[in-house]
Amino acid sequence: MAQGFEQERESPRANYPLKVSCLGDYQVIEARADNISLTGACLSSPVEYAAGQSLGLIVKLPGVRKLYAIPAEVVWSRVGRGEGGAHFRLGVKYLYLLPEAADNFRALLGVFQME
Repeated sequence: MAQGFEQERESPRANYPLKVSCLGDYQVIEARADNISLTGACLSSPVEYAAGQSLGLIVKLPGVRKLYAIPAEVVWSRVGRGEGGAHFRLGVKYLYLLPEAADNFRALLGVFQME
């Protein structure tokens, strides 16, 4: 089991498919977040990132006009399966959220919170 899976979640999660741009290793990769919270997210990525690696996430939340740049760290990584072949599943934690971004994440979580 991937490290971090067995821990209880600190904040509520929302199951909402969200496109995310990941900036790391001098490249930009398009990924998809399908499990998000105020403290982190689970991403599907075509590229593997190692635990401990820093990433910049560029996120556009539904109903919000601006993009948010979120510094994050990879907490765990594993190979996954999906459409189009192998991909990687990443658990990331946000290192900082602007107060306005946190408010917009809370609003999204209020609508799409997982049970």
